[in-house]
Amino acid sequence: MVFAKALAAAAFLGQTLALDAIHVKGSKFFYENGTQFYIKGVAYQQHTGAAGKGATDTKYADPLADAVRCKQDVPLLQELGTNVIRTYAIDPTADHTECMGLLEEAGIYVISDLGEPGVSIETDNPSWDVTIFQRYKDVIDELSNFDNIIGFFAGNEVSTNKTNTKASAFVKAAVRDTKAYIKETKQRPMYVGYAANDDADIRVEIAHYFNCGENQEEAIDFWGYNIYQWCGKSSFEQSGYSKQVDFFKDYSVPVFFAEYGCNTVGGAEGRLWDDTRSLYSSEMTGVFSGGIVYMFFEEDNDYGRA
Repeated sequence: MVFAKALAAAAFLGQTLALDAIHVKGSKFFYENGTQFYIKGVAYQQHTGAAGKGATDTKYADPLADAVRCKQDVPLLQELGTNVIRTYAIDPTADHTECMGLLEEAGIYVISDLGEPGVSIETDNPSWDVTIFQRYKDVIDELSNFDNIIGFFAGNEVSTNKTNTKASAFVKAAVRDTKAYIKETKQRPMYVGYAANDDADIRVEIAHYFNCGENQEEAIDFWGYNIYQWCGKSSFEQSGYSKQVDFFKDYSVPVFFAEYGCNTVGGAEGRLWDDTRSLYSSEMTGVFSGGIVYMFFEEDNDYGRA
């Protein structure tokens, strides 16, 4: 597969024989031994409505609780060269032991969203209350049992344009409280960030807002960027990737693509994966810590199986 070859071309970026804990130091991720860690990730969840959109269908299938599917898919993820998957909603009452064990054996870490379609900070009617916080704590408690957890997204595209930026204040409160909860109750570092959409009117201000303040305990630990600018035959300059590198070059926490890709030219089969090659090239690796391609499963939106 072209995508697998593109990831293979990035194999020099932080190889290790053991599954070490991942640490944030300044604007980069590192293994225990001090080698820089680059995310070579895949979004891994089927049929999950976006949390935060006020979805009426709140059902979701936890991909980390389906051991049969994990036995099938984890070897494929490993073959692709994947070292991180992103999940969007897990059931904290389910048993994740087998899937997480399979992922760890394959050298694959997890970054998971904390919300679910029915319990999250909503774009147009935001709140940060005890019900949502309890959901967040339950997910943290469950996934902290596994060594291959890097961290969590406290929100995903909650502020989407200039009409709903007030919702970001609620997400930042969630970042503050979940970071405090991890610090108070867990024995190892796990990090909390935000995944933003790519809206030209607010992307600069939102990126600064989540990383501002005198107290770093109230700011994000990492910044995820959902970006779909590189479509078909494009380039580092034409796609706008160069502008992203320029903007984030002085950002003080790790930055990566929390979702990336484009299928407007020929659907899933028409994806060229040149964006992946660029992401792991010397033009970008000094600033971006890799990315999570959207997505593993073939669904109606035709983003395809990586």
